Amino acid sequence: MILTIVAWFLMVFAVWYIPYRLRTLQVFRKGWLWNIAVALAFISYMLLVYNGIYTRNNFIVGVMYNVLGLLFVFLTYLFFFLVLTHPLVLFGSLHKKSIGYVGIILSVLLVGWGFINAQGFTVTHYSLQIDGLEKTVKIIHLPDIHLGTQRGGRYLNKIIKTIEQEQPDIVLYNGDLVDSDIALKPELFSLFKKVNAEQYYTTGNHEYYMNTDRALQLIDGAGIKILRSEMIETHGIQLIGLEYMNADRETYDAHVVNELTMEEELPKIQRDKSKPTVVVHHSPVGMQYMVEGGVGLMLAGHTHAGQFFPGTAIIRFRFPMNKGLYEMGKTKLLVSQGAGTFGPMMRLGSSNEIQVVNLTP
Repeated sequence: MILTIVAWFLMVFAVWYIPYRLRTLQVFRKGWLWNIAVALAFISYMLLVYNGIYTRNNFIVGVMYNVLGLLFVFLTYLFFFLVLTHPLVLFGSLHKKSIGYVGIILSVLLVGWGFINAQGFTVTHYSLQIDGLEKTVKIIHLPDIHLGTQRGGRYLNKIIKTIEQEQPDIVLYNGDLVDSDIALKPELFSLFKKVNAEQYYTTGNHEYYMNTDRALQLIDGAGIKILRSEMIETHGIQLIGLEYMNADRETYDAHVVNELTMEEELPKIQRDKSKPTVVVHHSPVGMQYMVEGGVGLMLAGHTHAGQFFPGTAIIRFRFPMNKGLYEMGKTKLLVSQGAGTFGPMMRLGSSNEIQVVNLTP
């Protein structure tokens, strides 16, 4: 909550400060036109995101969402650059006009590099020992693909090609598989039928911001087994897919979509605690309940590892366990950076990621 208030304050201040500084640096002439332009860029983008307009099945909305997202980050980087260099200009250490143009060029380069970096993905491999397992099981973990205005058939085909190369036993789509109604097309979801492995899906928060029923219908029709707080035994493991939920009723969650909690729902799922258990949940919360329940491994995503700076530095305050491998007692937690992006189509300080997880006895 405090971070949200600070963010809104900085945005309002930036609407005034950016044009003011660029005018004093003699980059722009005097006038309020630039204040209006900056305000429109910030407000339009926030309306698209917070009002859920970006989820509509509309090509123009999709273009605006992506263009304004990059512009939003450009203005954010420019704002911080101008603030940090303000004292240097005051003391006459730098040429005024030069500092203004350097800020603009540097911000463009950072956004450009972040955009380019968001077009591909890295494949990371983990080998994890799980007590009670009788044979090695190969899993591909894929949260946060975010099919929609940013990701479509071309990107999904690249992911599926990687799956084919890795030849896993199980593929797990751990929430936020889709985030916009524009992606709800049978021809797009038919691509999943090419996967020659067991496929499972758990809900993320973004599926609840759109046509949820249609999304789940297409996922099921693609041959992907949907796990909504239920267990299935496969390849010698008890695989539990938890619907998106909060850890408990005390933990803060900015994306509440139901009244369910891991503290209450996990004990309801009947299982043999002498057998190895893998829990799949979109958000990396509730680790203490995994330990109490004797879970061997929890797989999560949701955080995007902050996606781009400064989010990559701030994310640890919201999610202390935000990427990579963690251990608590006999329970392991593996958090993915996510296979796609949300908001600005950028990766700066993080990467789109496909996790290949070899579970060994």
